[in-house]
Amino acid sequence: MFANSCTVVLDLVPHCSSSPREAWSGDDDLRPLSDEGTRQAEVLGHVFSEGVDAVYSSPSLRCRQSVAPLAAVAGVPVVADDRLREARGFAEPAAWTEGVFALVGPSLGGAWAAGRAVGALVEIAARHDGGHAVACSHGDAIPATLAYLSAAHDCALPRIVSRGAWYRLRVERGRLTMTGMRPSGPA
Repeated sequence: MFANSCTVVLDLVPHCSSSPREAWSGDDDLRPLSDEGTRQAEVLGHVFSEGVDAVYSSPSLRCRQSVAPLAAVAGVPVVADDRLREARGFAEPAAWTEGVFALVGPSLGGAWAAGRAVGALVEIAARHDGGHAVACSHGDAIPATLAYLSAAHDCALPRIVSRGAWYRLRVERGRLTMTGMRPSGPA
């Protein structure tokens, strides 16, 4: 998966606290951060003040807003990557989550969402070998992605983090370790 020669730090950020889904009537991709989420994003901008080579994000507004302060401090753009999108209730791929597959649909959908995000992370790692990249995604896609990576690389799952925190994926010559992080240090 990750190249055996690859050495990179990938920080996987769940988007910061957003406006409640139940109170939002528009396109969910346009649902913004809450006031608390905006504060969390500003803190992340200070925590990652140096050494970030690239910032990637789901195209959803709340994800882009979560890493915008960080990207501004690092002096890099936020690059939208559709593979970092929300898992949408693990309903993909539709043909494999209905009929005879209905009982295992969410599991298949989780595998699909994880595979999509892992594909993005592997490409990001290759692009930034020797560096440090940040990717922002969603609270449903990230756990599926971490579980997939944990199994594929035979490494421990990190501690669960809350909004305003992140997961540090360190790849050293293809070997992966994952750590839950918060602004004050490891979770």
